[in-house]
Amino acid sequence: MARPKPEEISSAGQDSFLDVVTNIVGILIILVMVVGGRVGQMGLNAVPKANAKAEELARELGQLEIELATAENGIAELAAQGRSIEAAAAGAAEGRIHLATAVSAAKLEVELRKQEVDGARVRAAESTARRKQLEVEIEKCSLELEGLAHLPATTKEVLAYPTPIGRTVNGDELHFRLDAGRIAYIPLTELFEMAKAQTQRKGAGIANLQNRIETVGPIQGFSLDYVIEARIDQARGQVLIRSREWVVRPMQEYLGETPEEALRPGSKFHRVMGNITPETTVTLWCYPDSFEAFRTVREELHRRGLPTAGRPLPEGAPIGGSADGSKSVVQ
Repeated sequence: MARPKPEEISSAGQDSFLDVVTNIVGILIILVMVVGGRVGQMGLNAVPKANAKAEELARELGQLEIELATAENGIAELAAQGRSIEAAAAGAAEGRIHLATAVSAAKLEVELRKQEVDGARVRAAESTARRKQLEVEIEKCSLELEGLAHLPATTKEVLAYPTPIGRTVNGDELHFRLDAGRIAYIPLTELFEMAKAQTQRKGAGIANLQNRIETVGPIQGFSLDYVIEARIDQARGQVLIRSREWVVRPMQEYLGETPEEALRPGSKFHRVMGNITPETTVTLWCYPDSFEAFRTVREELHRRGLPTAGRPLPEGAPIGGSADGSKSVVQ
């Protein structure tokens, strides 16, 4: 059988005690009323002469009055005890509330302490891992330092480039494309000559073809797309034709040679560079994946004493120009 909760025992006991007190008081009141009625009846029927019966009743009345006084005192004591019990019950309830609050606060404190301990353990584990990593790095650096200490001294050539003072290219110019780590010659001069010849073959009808896109090539893996612009000089009776815009398109991927292949004797790069003069500017069109190759080729051109112009291009941008575009700047 389950034991009742403390608050249920206190409440049930208190209610039973009050019921007993109430019943006793009711019995005493009824008893007093009965005695009073009998006394009144005896007074009405009394005879001037007292007798033994009246004396006995008087003694019973006195005894009842004593019992009534005793009962009233008992009722007062029971009421006082009831108030004490109520006060004790209220104090117990308040104590339970304080106890529950203290227990909740203790649980919260324990949880916070647990979180702090867990955090400290995590930080300790991270510190241990970091310390081990640093120890490994220190050991690695020590081994590298020891290895470097036993290496023979070497001399490395450092190229000193001239102060970069830029000037616009106005003379002969050779063009190379640097893409995917490979260098390829762009036969731009030959393509323009082919475009000029194609335009001359079309004759006077070219005046009706202005703003039309034409294509020539391919030559050495590159073709040329260009837009013809025709202007009619009515005063002279001439038709002026020029290429307003042009774009060079590679006809296949991975054109050209790697820097190592290009710098070997007999390479395509060497054959193109064999007959140029120091007045010729070499323009390098370079994509983001070929800056290392650009530095290698630039060093070679610097050794040859050739002026070099760099044209960096974003990934996927075509090589092209226009009549209103800028010229290469050599340093």
